[in-house]
Amino acid sequence: MIHPIVVGNWKMHNNYAGSVLLAKEVARYSEKIKHIDIVLAPPSIFVYPIYESLRARPSNLYLGVQNMMWENEGAYTGEISSIMVRGIAEYVILGHSERAKFFGETNEQVNKKIKNCLKNHLNCIVCIGEYDKYDLEDDYERELTRMKSDKGILSGLKERLTGLSAEDLENVSIAYEPVWAIGTGNNASGMYAGAIASIIKEFLHKELGISSSCRVLYGGSVDDKNAREFAAQTSIDGLLVGGESLNALRFAKICKIVSEVKSGR
Repeated sequence: MIHPIVVGNWKMHNNYAGSVLLAKEVARYSEKIKHIDIVLAPPSIFVYPIYESLRARPSNLYLGVQNMMWENEGAYTGEISSIMVRGIAEYVILGHSERAKFFGETNEQVNKKIKNCLKNHLNCIVCIGEYDKYDLEDDYERELTRMKSDKGILSGLKERLTGLSAEDLENVSIAYEPVWAIGTGNNASGMYAGAIASIIKEFLHKELGISSSCRVLYGGSVDDKNAREFAAQTSIDGLLVGGESLNALRFAKICKIVSEVKSGR
C-alpha cells in the first residue's frame, strides 16, 4: 500500500517569526493526524530555525526545501546544495513550473538536480504539468499522443527522469500540477486529475519500468473544500498545497481529510 503524503509549499512568503509560528501551529494541529506523511517546504532561509523549533514534532512531519542546485558546492551565488540541508530537511521540491517561468529552468537541469539529491539521500518531489488543459473526454487517444509528443507532460517527465533506475525512483514522488490551475482558483476536477495521475503511473510502469508504488500527487488550487474530491481518486496518493498551506488550521484540515479518505476511517 502506498503511504499518502501532503506537502505544503510556502513559496516566497512569511518572515522569520511568522514562519516559525506557522510551523509550530501546523505541528500542534497535526499531532493526531496519522497514516500520512506531512511535509513543510518553507523558504530555505527558514528551514534550520524551523528544524530547531520543532525538535519534538510528530514523527510523520518532515521538512523540505523548494529548490536545489545540481552540484554539491561551487561558485553558484545564491544557490543551496543538497549537502547543506541534509540532516535538516528530508524532501526537496524540484521542477516547479514557476522555476521554468521565471528562471528558465530546463528539463535537463531538473534531471541533474534529481540525480544529485538522490545521491545525497534526499527524497524528491518532481513537478510536472501542462499549460493548456487536455481534452480527454472528446479524444482520449489524440490527447495521450499529445502528452507523449515534444513539450507534452509525459515527454517532459521522461526527460526529467532520464538515467534513473527503478531503485533510484523509490525516493521520488511525481507532483502533477496543471499550470493553468496554479494560483488561479480554477482547480482541475477530481476525475480529470485522477485520469492524468493514472496515465502518469501507467507511463512510468510500462515505458520507464518504474514500480507502480511511485507516489503521484495533485497540486493546483487545492483547498479544504476540494481536497476530499482529489483524495478519493485511487490514482492520487497525496496533495501538493500552495496558498492554503500558509494557514495552519486549513492546511491541517486538508491533511486530516487525506488521512481519513486514504485510511478509510
